Amino acid sequence: MVGRELREQEREPLDEIGLSPVDSCMEGIRNSEYVFTINTADGMPVAIIGLVEHQVEEDTGVVWSMATNLVTEYPIAFVKVLRDLIEEYGGLYSRLISLALSDKPKHQRFQKLIGMVKTKERLPVPYTPLTYIVYEMITAKGLNKLYYEQS
Repeated sequence: MVGRELREQEREPLDEIGLSPVDSCMEGIRNSEYVFTINTADGMPVAIIGLVEHQVEEDTGVVWSMATNLVTEYPIAFVKVLRDLIEEYGGLYSRLISLALSDKPKHQRFQKLIGMVKTKERLPVPYTPLTYIVYEMITAKGLNKLYYEQS
């Protein structure tokens, strides 16, 4: 349902890279260690959120979400569930990252709402005009690791 009803602002980047919203949702679900669906009171899916292990960076998790237009009616619940996911499962990694399109200020502000901090990292998507800004959160596990490695 979320893949078929994806918000236009989330659909556009997928179109640029040639990936359908349904395929993108399914890939996120298959690769994630933890996936949750946010539903309305009557069971209508509003968003899917997940946490996937980074394919290259060791001990790093990637927080992702895909949402329908209905998410705008449940902004507090959406932020709360994402924060809960980060709090509950984010500690499995030393570092969490999330991405926001460089030309979408709302996406960037949203990262701050869920507790992510903007880095200087930029990820251009080859053969497209898209560039993502990397946001991160160093978890308690990461802070402990930094402290004990330097001691």
